[in-house]
Amino acid sequence: LDHPECVACGPDQFAYAGGEAGQIYRIDTEQRTFEEYANTGGHFVGGLALDADGNVYACSGGEVKRVTPDGEASTYFTGAPGRQIKTPNYPVFDKDGNLYVSDSGDWKQDNGCLFKVAPGGEGAVWETSITSFPNGLALSPDGGHLYVAVSEVQPRVARVAIEEDGS
Repeated sequence: LDHPECVACGPDQFAYAGGEAGQIYRIDTEQRTFEEYANTGGHFVGGLALDADGNVYACSGGEVKRVTPDGEASTYFTGAPGRQIKTPNYPVFDKDGNLYVSDSGDWKQDNGCLFKVAPGGEGAVWETSITSFPNGLALSPDGGHLYVAVSEVQPRVARVAIEEDGS
C-alpha cells in the first residue's frame, strides 16, 4: 500500500484505504490481500467513508470523489455556494445519508470548517467555529455528536452537538 492515510470497512466485508497517488484499495482482511480497483485522478487520498450501497467517498484533489463498486470515480462535492472546499480531509455519514466533511483549510491559516452534504451532493458550510485544521471525524453511536480531531494550535478532539433540526 502506498501511504494509506485512512481505513474504512464496507458493507461487503472488505476494508478500504487510499493511497498517495489517488489509489483506492480494496482489502480482503481474511485472505490478507489487496487490489487497487480505482484511482481518484492521481491526488493524495485523505479520509474515506462508504455508503450502504458500497460506494466509496474519498477526500482527494480538493474535492470529495465518489467511487462506485466497479471502480468508476467521479466528483461528488466541491463546496458550497460562496465557499469552495480547500483541503477536504475526512468524511463520515450519518444515519440519514448526510455526509459531514472536514475541510482543513490551509496549514497554519486557521481557515478550516465543516461541511454537511445532503444525499445527492448538495452541501453547505455546517460549522465554522473549528477552524484550526479540522481533521478526522467520527459520529457518536446515537448520532447526536460529531467528534472532530483538531490538528493545529491546541491539538484536541472537539465535540459538536447535532441538533434535532440538523444544525
